Amino acid sequence: MTSTGQEKTMDADLDFNGKTILVTGSGRNIGRAIISEFASRGANVVINARDTETDREEAEAVRAEAEKHGVGALVVLGNAADRATVERLRTESERAFTRVDMYVSNAMHRMYRESFFDTTDDDWNYYLNQQLTASWYLAKAFVPGMQDAGWGRIIHMNGPNAWTGSWAAIPIASGKAGLHALTKSLASGLSQYGITVNDVNPGYVDVVRDSGLDDSAGMRERAAQAMAIKRVISPEEIAWTCAYLCSPRSGAVTGTVIDVDGGRPAAH
Repeated sequence: MTSTGQEKTMDADLDFNGKTILVTGSGRNIGRAIISEFASRGANVVINARDTETDREEAEAVRAEAEKHGVGALVVLGNAADRATVERLRTESERAFTRVDMYVSNAMHRMYRESFFDTTDDDWNYYLNQQLTASWYLAKAFVPGMQDAGWGRIIHMNGPNAWTGSWAAIPIASGKAGLHALTKSLASGLSQYGITVNDVNPGYVDVVRDSGLDDSAGMRERAAQAMAIKRVISPEEIAWTCAYLCSPRSGAVTGTVIDVDGGRPAAH
C-alpha cells in the first residue's frame, strides 16, 4: 500500500534525527523503553542509572541496544538527586552531542509503605529529593541550552498520588504534588522559548520491581481489574506517549498531565 502525504508528514514529525534525549533512571523498565523508542527514531540518547554493578550492567545493555539503531549513546552513572551527578550529565552530554534537546525526569525510587507515624525525617528528605529536587537540578542544568536553541521538551514522570495523597506513602505523594507544581511553573515561563513541560502519569506498569510488595497477594491482577482495559500497561506504551509529547505536533500541549493509566478514574 502506498503511503499518503499525511502519513509521511506524521512519520517526519516523529523523526528525532539530530536531537538528543536524556532519560534518568533508564537502565530498566519505563526509562529503558523510552531510550529504545527514541533511539529507533534517530535520537542520540543519554542513559542514566545508579552507580552499582547491576545498574552499570543494565545501562551498558541499554547502550548496546540503542547503538544498533546507528545513534550515539552515552552512559552517565549516578543519582540524579545529587547535583554533582546532574552537572556531569550536562558536561558529558554537551561534550558528546553539543546539547540535550529533550529530557525525561524518570529516576525511580525504592518501594515505600509506611504510615505518618513511622515516616522519618530521612524518609521525607529522600523521597522529596528523588522526585522533586532531582527535577529541579535537571531544569537548572538543561533549560539554558534549550532556551538558546529556541526549542525543548521536558517530561516529568509523575503519578496519581500527587492528587489523591497517600497515608502509606506521604513523602512520595508530597514529592509528586510538588513535581506537578514545578511542571506548571516551568511551563508558564518557558513556553515563550519553544519549550514545553508536561507530566506523564502511568498506571500500573508491567515492570521489574526491587521489592516484591506490589506483586504480593495478587496485586498485579487486582491492579489490572481496576483499569478499564483489564490489563497492566506496558513500558512501551509510556514511551510512545513521551514520543508524542516530544514531537512538533505537541507544541500546544504544556503544563498539563497525560494519564496513561488504562482508564482508571481521573485523580485531577
